[in-house]
Amino acid sequence: MDVRARRATTGRHLVVASCLIVLVLAATLGLAAPAAHAATVTCVVAPSTIVYGAEIVVSGSIDPIAEGQEVAIDLDGIPLITTLTDAAGAFSVAITPEKGGQVTARLIADGSVSAPLTLVVGPRLLSTRVLSRVPFGFTRLAVRLAPDTYRGTIGYRVWHNAHTVSKGSVRCRGERTVLRFKTPGVGKFKVVLTFGASGGLSERTLSTSFSIEGHRLVQGSSGAQVEALLRRLAFLRFRVPGISRTLSFNGAESIMAFQKAYRLPRTYVFDADDWRKLDGAGVIAPRSKTPYLHIEIDKTRQILMVVRNGAVDGTIAISSGATGNTPEGWHSVLWKAPSTTSWLGAGVLYRTMTFHGNFAIHGYFPVPPYPASHGCVREPNWVANWTYVNSYVGEKVYVYH
Repeated sequence: MDVRARRATTGRHLVVASCLIVLVLAATLGLAAPAAHAATVTCVVAPSTIVYGAEIVVSGSIDPIAEGQEVAIDLDGIPLITTLTDAAGAFSVAITPEKGGQVTARLIADGSVSAPLTLVVGPRLLSTRVLSRVPFGFTRLAVRLAPDTYRGTIGYRVWHNAHTVSKGSVRCRGERTVLRFKTPGVGKFKVVLTFGASGGLSERTLSTSFSIEGHRLVQGSSGAQVEALLRRLAFLRFRVPGISRTLSFNGAESIMAFQKAYRLPRTYVFDADDWRKLDGAGVIAPRSKTPYLHIEIDKTRQILMVVRNGAVDGTIAISSGATGNTPEGWHSVLWKAPSTTSWLGAGVLYRTMTFHGNFAIHGYFPVPPYPASHGCVREPNWVANWTYVNSYVGEKVYVYH
């Protein structure tokens, strides 16, 4: 071997040795070898907010461009479906997801992953149906949702006349859940429903509405609306004969007291106009808030009010003197008797309380919608004992028109 050959061989040996030294140093120092260039994956989700059962389209592309590359669409790292890129390196696939989460596109060849995108999936409201409705009572509303595996909380807020009248929440037990809430009024009610997040489904809020109309109630009518009406009248401090599902004659007299107090037609029949007045009606106010306990008799409206602490504690329909002769002004209860007779003729005056000369408050039958007595204040026999027991000798009686 000549000198030039020996020099070439020696040079190659030096190059190999130098490379080995570099690799050893790199390994010793923890330096990585240069990596191959990773692909870039883009991803778009449209729409990104849906309800259960709706379809989305996931699309994107890879760079460098390559056709026939397999791309996996993952939701929270779990593969949903795979697709292939086209000649432009793009992909697009339709999916019907069952829940929300983070969506990514992953190139299977080298594991390159796109930036995550948030997908929001809310429960689907299939239907709402009113099962029963009672004015000033309760309404039952059936709500059907999908999926039937949803077990979130259904919150509700009921609006009527721009006010919240009921609110609460129930746990969904399946495809159909029944809500029960108060509906104090007639006319239109709006229900705002909030379905809480559960099982990968996001919170969703929507609303529905319905109307309630009161039936025409007459003596002998029966049902839930009668009971609700009597409860409402009692709440407004009208004396009622008890809470019942059948409207008795005495109950019709409570209706008369309401009609008189609010200057409605005096019919003993509760119809649409009465229901509308009842909606929003408050306890009537006395003319005088003092003394602490007293009786007021309004000859114009033909009602008697027992007043306590400046507020009406009970209202009763009455009939005063036919000629307008029931004496007005401030008087006092002079004496009381469980029953008396009248010098004007046969008849028992039940639970008599005189307040001026021979003028008295007492139970009697009949008590018509208009002034009909000789001057006394007639009240229905069934309620006269309440007035009698709750009054005392010396109590003030205020009569006016």
